[in-house]
This record gives sequence, structure tokens and C-alpha cells, in this order.
Amino acid sequence: MKIIIIIIGFLTFFYLNLGAQTFEMVKDINPSGNSFTLNFQNENDIVNYNGKLYFRATDGANGQELWVTDGTASGTSLVKDIYPMSGSFPTNFTEYNDKLYFRASDGVNGTELWVTDGTASGTSLVKDIYDKGSSLVESFTEYNGKLYFSASDGINGRELWVTDGTSSGTSLLKDINPMGSSFPYDYTEYNGRLYFRASDRTNKPELWVTDGTTAGTSLLNYINPTGYSSPSNPIEFNGNLYFQGNDGVNGKELMVTDGTASGTSIVKDINPTGSSSPELFTEYNDKLYFRATDGVNGTELWVTDGTLSGTSLLKDINTTGSSSPEFFTEYNGKLYFQATDGINGTELWVTDGTTAGTSLVKDIDPSGSSNPLYLTEYHDKLYFKANNELWKTDGTTAGTQKVQPDIAPNSSPLSGCYKLIKYDGSLYFAANYNSNGNELWKLTTKSLSVNGLPSIDFSIYPNPTNGLLEIESSEKISSIHILDATGREMIHIAKPTLQLNVTHLPSGLYFFQIFTQKGMATKIFIKQ
Repeated sequence: MKIIIIIIGFLTFFYLNLGAQTFEMVKDINPSGNSFTLNFQNENDIVNYNGKLYFRATDGANGQELWVTDGTASGTSLVKDIYPMSGSFPTNFTEYNDKLYFRASDGVNGTELWVTDGTASGTSLVKDIYDKGSSLVESFTEYNGKLYFSASDGINGRELWVTDGTSSGTSLLKDINPMGSSFPYDYTEYNGRLYFRASDRTNKPELWVTDGTTAGTSLLNYINPTGYSSPSNPIEFNGNLYFQGNDGVNGKELMVTDGTASGTSIVKDINPTGSSSPELFTEYNDKLYFRATDGVNGTELWVTDGTLSGTSLLKDINTTGSSSPEFFTEYNGKLYFQATDGINGTELWVTDGTTAGTSLVKDIDPSGSSNPLYLTEYHDKLYFKANNELWKTDGTTAGTQKVQPDIAPNSSPLSGCYKLIKYDGSLYFAANYNSNGNELWKLTTKSLSVNGLPSIDFSIYPNPTNGLLEIESSEKISSIHILDATGREMIHIAKPTLQLNVTHLPSGLYFFQIFTQKGMATKIFIKQ
């Protein structure tokens, strides 16, 4: 009974004591100008790793280097000055095998593969792949216990490489194009194998597959025997892999594969007179939403259940041109996105999956376009950047409002912001609200009260656990968050999973949060 009371007390404290809404600059990293803390176009240029945020920044003396923060000024510091005479420009951060891998340059070995455990001594070059230049490693993908990526060694062109995290275990997997570069791209794990697009010396971009061995890396199918199939935007849906491809007859259209050559085909010729160019596939409400053009209605919002008859235009939002919907984000049981109807400019839209339920949320900028970007759910609201300012919405017109600190003299304070990220109970982003330049800021708001928690039936077991957690839920899970007893986020998983390894967490009490279409639900577990 005592343990139960303690747990209830922790839960009540956690939900009722996050504090009122506050804005604060985490730290003036560069007192003489902009630190460009989050001034990135790559979503992996700031990541939550091992309970802290790692990112690239400059303090005005050391150039663009690897930094870390625990959300406090005193806990924000340079991890290592990798390139003392300039800047190492670390980027493409990817967690693998309990460490953080990225690409950077030390001024001696070129731009190569690096790793860190979060300490200066634990930050080092993994391997100088191109000993007389830069391998420019990119597109990291974990598969089957190893990390796969694209790189050039100066001999074989840009090809598919693999690493186990050691120098000796980092090697070229296969020279797909012996006459040049294969340019592997768009990796997706499906049915126990890794699919990607690549070019050999005979066939230009086609769909390839690997089991992690040289012999098991091969062309899946000649989708376009006479030209470029250029497969892109792959997504697993309903047991198959969907993607954009060109079969040489119908143009760039919606295609599907079951992982075999004979099971690879076009789903629907959406644009009979050219290419529909389907892209930005997003699963929502057991269907796949994307944008495409049928040659008549411009680039609009489409939906498919994976069949020919079940693929259709959801709504012609811009009847005089293209609405060009993008940045699809599920929130509170609906799908939000950016689009233009040709009247109100590029604004925030929403759909419930029906034509009648697809509408403008709010015309934020009546004189032009607000260009809502980086839609991020945080404490039961959807936050985003619009008109280079921070906004939030609860899905209603009245509930769509600008958010800013009491003292914010600068216009376009978020002009240097390229991402919003949740960490440790706050929302982090780059901003210039005062005279300190573009620095790292955070917003902290209240979460749900205990009485406001949605009723979602889910379970985690075993509890206590010393390793794996099994997850069961009556609702489809959109994301998982694990927080420690102080509310600090330790794990964030954007893709649903039914099994989670928490071996690396210290022993203690943790909050296990799931987000679904109904909202958020929380349970407590003990890590032994």
C-alpha cells in the first residue's frame, strides 16, 4: 500500500507541478552574435541522446562544433572542439549502439565518420574512409544490428557502407556501380531486409535490396527497363512497401512491392497524361495520405487504401491551381498540414479523412502567407512556426494563437529556426527575441491535469523490468515517451513499437507515455 501511495504521489506531482507557461533563453552561447543553435535543415541536427540534447553551435571563438545541454545555462557546454582552427560542422546525428554517430571534419582527415559518448575523451574519428579527401558520410540507417550509410572512399565512388562502430568493422558493403557512383538513397527496412534506391552501371536509379551481405545485395526489379524508375518516398503500409516510381510507360506514379520482382507493380495511373509525382506519404486512420496531381486539378491531397479503386483525390483545395499540401502531422485524431486554396495564401489546414472535413484552420496572415512549418505536438496543443513566429493551435480558429514572451521587441524572431523539439518537459527552438542574437530558447507549459487524462486502455509488462518492456494498447500508438521521476524525457520514439529495450536506463521510477488519436496516457514502471 505504501508503494502505491508513493506512485500516486509521484504521478500527481508530475502532472500538477510542471509550472506555469514560461519563456527563457537557455544560454547566450555566442555573446558576440548568433550561435545558430538550431539553424539546420536536417531533422537530425539536434537530437535527444542519453537524457540530453546534442546539437551544433558556435560560441564565436571555436566555430561550429558539438554542443550539449540539459536545459540549463550551466549545463550547456561545448563537448569537444573537433577542429580547433575553424569549425568541424557536425551533422546527421544518429544514435546507434548506445553512442551518437555523426559526420564532421577535424581539418586533417576531411569530413568523415565520428562518434561520441557525450564526453570529450569519448568523441573521436571512427575511420578515415577517404584518406586524401572527404567521404562525406550521410543517410545513416540502423539495420540488423549495424549502421548503414552512403560514403565515398575516393576509389569506388559513392556507395553503400556499413559499420559496427569500430574502425575495422567499417567497410564498403558492395561496389554497386564499378564504373562510378551508385548513390544509395531512401533506405527503408521492410520484411527483414533493407530496401533502397541505387544505380549500377547498366540500370539508372532502381529499387535495390540487401540482407546486409555483399552477396545478398541486389537489384530487386527492372521497374523501368528503358530509363529511370527513380524510386523514392518508400513507406511500409498494410504489409507492403509503397513508393513513387516510373515504369517507363505511365510516368512517376504510385507503386507497390511485396519484396519480389513479380510482386512489384503500379497501384494506379493517377495522371494518364504524364506523371502524378506522388510524395510525402503519411499513414493516418488506416489509410495512406499523400500529394499528387492528376493533370487536371494540380498538386492536391490524395488518399489510398492500397488498391486501385481505393486511390482517389480527397479534395481539390485550390480549384485554380495547386494547393501543394505538405508537413502532414497527426494531432488529436486529425491530420494537419500546410496548403494554399488560392485565396488565403499558404496556411494551416486540417482533415478528418473526408472531403467535407478538410478545411482551413485559420488564415493567420490575411495579407499573404504565414507558411506554417515544423508542426509539433506538445502538452496537448500543436505548436508550429508561422510568419517566423511561434504559434499554437487546439484545432479551432479561436484556439490558434501566437505565443511569445512578454518582452519580444524583434520581428520575425524565429527566422533562424528549422526545428521544434520536445525535451525534458519543454519545447526547444532557435529564436532571437532580444538583442542576444539567434540562440537556444525553450517554452515550458503545463501538461494535462490528472483528471484530464484520456481513458486509453494500454499495458506494459513485465513491471518491474530489468530489460525489455512489452506494450499492448487498444488504440494505435503514434509516439512513445519515457520520462524520469523529475519529468526529464529519457526516450522518445516517433515510430510505434510493441517492444522496447530499456536496459540502458538507470534503476528507478519512470513514466511511460503513449500518444494516440484519443490523446495521451501514462503508466508508471520500475527499472530494476
